[in-house]
Amino acid sequence: MTRSVSWLLVCATIFLSMMLGTKGADGEELPGLDVYVIGQHAYIAGGLQGLYVADIRPAQPKRITAVDMPGEALGVFAIGSYAYVAAGSAGLQIIDIRKPVSPGIHGSIDTPGDARDVYVFGDYACVADAQAGLQVINVRDAMRPRIVASVAIPGEARSVYVTGDHAFVAAGSGGLQIINMKRPARPKIVASVSAPRDARAVHVISDYAYVADFSDGIYAIDVSNPVNPRIAGQADTPGEAQGVYHVYDLLIVADGSRGLQLISIREPQSLRVVASYDTPGETRNVYGLASSAYVAGLGFGLGVFDVIDRSRLNTPGHFLFNPAR
Repeated sequence: MTRSVSWLLVCATIFLSMMLGTKGADGEELPGLDVYVIGQHAYIAGGLQGLYVADIRPAQPKRITAVDMPGEALGVFAIGSYAYVAAGSAGLQIIDIRKPVSPGIHGSIDTPGDARDVYVFGDYACVADAQAGLQVINVRDAMRPRIVASVAIPGEARSVYVTGDHAFVAAGSGGLQIINMKRPARPKIVASVSAPRDARAVHVISDYAYVADFSDGIYAIDVSNPVNPRIAGQADTPGEAQGVYHVYDLLIVADGSRGLQLISIREPQSLRVVASYDTPGETRNVYGLASSAYVAGLGFGLGVFDVIDRSRLNTPGHFLFNPAR
């Protein structure tokens, strides 16, 4: 009898371990709100489930661990030894990822708003802090980050991208806000574009900022002169554009209920959808690396698609958890 009970316990342990590889600790489907990839690992902002880490070496990505944290993991940016997490009401959480199988909180700082997204450059992190605008945080000492500046902006700061001397903020009803960051402790709004009526995300490539507008698809904005931006092109998408990234000459759009949309950006003035992918849940954000798109979404957590091999366009991707199965 004792041997039978022991065998049942072993079987139960193995079963639970397998389930944790694809589901959250509570057995529920995995939420994916944002994703960032470094090397062999993807770091996924999982809302109330915190930050979880997936091994992306196998064809089928595998969840290997998670970090519980205060607040709600909404956005993530990883570089070097740390993953920086925009944690909603808990501000910025800094996670030590030197050992991806055993990450842990290294430092944190509260922000006055609701931290939605984060972008790290040099010794600074820019946090899109919703109604509190943009927070500029010195993270040189990752254990003791400190806010050095704040920028009030129209609308609600949802997403931020930094390149050169400027930060580009997708500000919801405030459209695209462009902020001079040459002196990080003294940032200043230098221009804005109001046409995106519900700007959810922004990604900058060379002279163009591509803005995901929830109901109007993608805007291409010429920012070659950051103080005088202008709309160059626009492409509608069938769903709700919420995230955007690029792979080579393709713009990868997380289009909510309509999965992924691929848009050719060879001619920013004439954007056009060239392919699409279905996903088993609503897509929220996307990251591109080499020939792959890594997609964060509700229910499936993380999806991986080859978007360069044109013979494989529109073929199914690989998911961390597929609720359709």
